[in-house]
Amino acid sequence: MPGDSEKLIGDLSRLAELGRIFARHGAMNLGNALGIAPFPEEDVSPEHLRPKSMVALLRDIGPIGVKLGQLLATRGDVFSDEWIDALASLQDRVEPLPFDAIEPVLVASWGEKWEEDFTAFERDPMASASIAQTYTATLLNSSDVIVKVRRSGTAARLEADMRILVRLAKLSERRSSDIARYRPVEFLQTFGKNLAREMDLAAEARACERIGGYLETLGAKSPAIHWHLTGLRVNVLERLSGMPASQIDRVAEKARNIVFAKRYADAVLRMMILNGKFHGDPHPGNIFRMDADQVGFIDFGAVGFLSGASRQEIVRLILAIADEQAEDVADLLLDWAGNPAVDRDQLALDLDHIIEEFRGTVLSGIELSALFDRVFGLLREYSLVLPPDLAILLRTLLTTEGPVLAFAPDYNIAEETRPILIELLSERFSFGATRSQLTKLRRRLFGLSASLPDLIGNATIIARSGSIPVTIDPTSRGCWQGSP
Repeated sequence: MPGDSEKLIGDLSRLAELGRIFARHGAMNLGNALGIAPFPEEDVSPEHLRPKSMVALLRDIGPIGVKLGQLLATRGDVFSDEWIDALASLQDRVEPLPFDAIEPVLVASWGEKWEEDFTAFERDPMASASIAQTYTATLLNSSDVIVKVRRSGTAARLEADMRILVRLAKLSERRSSDIARYRPVEFLQTFGKNLAREMDLAAEARACERIGGYLETLGAKSPAIHWHLTGLRVNVLERLSGMPASQIDRVAEKARNIVFAKRYADAVLRMMILNGKFHGDPHPGNIFRMDADQVGFIDFGAVGFLSGASRQEIVRLILAIADEQAEDVADLLLDWAGNPAVDRDQLALDLDHIIEEFRGTVLSGIELSALFDRVFGLLREYSLVLPPDLAILLRTLLTTEGPVLAFAPDYNIAEETRPILIELLSERFSFGATRSQLTKLRRRLFGLSASLPDLIGNATIIARSGSIPVTIDPTSRGCWQGSP
């Protein structure tokens, strides 16, 4: 088939280009392990890899390297703090294309007379990223909107890169058992599927509408979609009024900030725990404080999905933590990691030490990120690699925690999460459970004191979520109203 031949030639050309990039950055051993170039056969040692050099290499690879690095920055179970900090520095910011290069996409989507649908259209983009650029405009009915336009040629390049990466990952798993335990093929396949969804701007609009319907029941807001102008390569959404959380004065209006922070956190937690479909990147630029302190969410390019079965697993975890059953928690962690051959008894003892270390510690002021350092350090020590599905859930919680604690330093995540978990328990056990069983479950949950085990319950939910069947869109810091 001609199409297949053209695709193969393109892939071979790109593979050669990647080989040159690896050589330019001195990553020859890594390139050999990945099968990119025929460098001398040597083992890949962590000592040969430097975080800053790897970040430079990922930048040189292009958009897919940047997005992959951003996702890897959420993997505290795999990488040390030095690596996480370096990878987190990757930003999906690119020089904007001139409007002359963007307009053909608008013409193809809307026709030659596309301007007739607008009374105003700002030609300079408000933000530019590797996949799309965003513009401000005004419709004929005076509605202020955000127009997101996919860059021409982006899809073909990213698809070629994903094909190559998956093939290389398969080769690497066969060559090295050390690499295989990280399950790179599974990781990249999930990454690729969700990257493909990010390329579909109509899919982003549908996610905004679906999740926005649930947010509306919480008193929160998401942009309305102008479907007559929305498609695969362009979407048009309502431009929310108000102030991005990134611009809120954290010192002034403290009382108002606390109210806003609690509503923001409550919406994120309820999306994940109760709705099962949630905004995957609620950073301060994607969150608005609107009139009457209503919380607004924009940019649904990254979304997460939790199946009903996953909530049953969450309940298992909560009850194991509530009863301080370190052995049960160890079994769960091992199950999520694929039951590798490790010293289970020692793992349970180490988990018990973490619980004991902070038992009775007041939660106010304790950050999830600090707890993750302890939990993920233990996972790395035992070489327990969680499934790739956890990435967006981890990022969502950690992304939310920072601004919430900045606005409300005394925010108690355990106390605020408890009623949500009770609703989850009621939902999961409402059918076929006796009144006494429900009462016992609720008593156990209420019995959680403001101590680290309580926080571990919430934190481990996050770590655990990597193993439950989560289908996510982990790629993206895509285009949003503040910055794509």
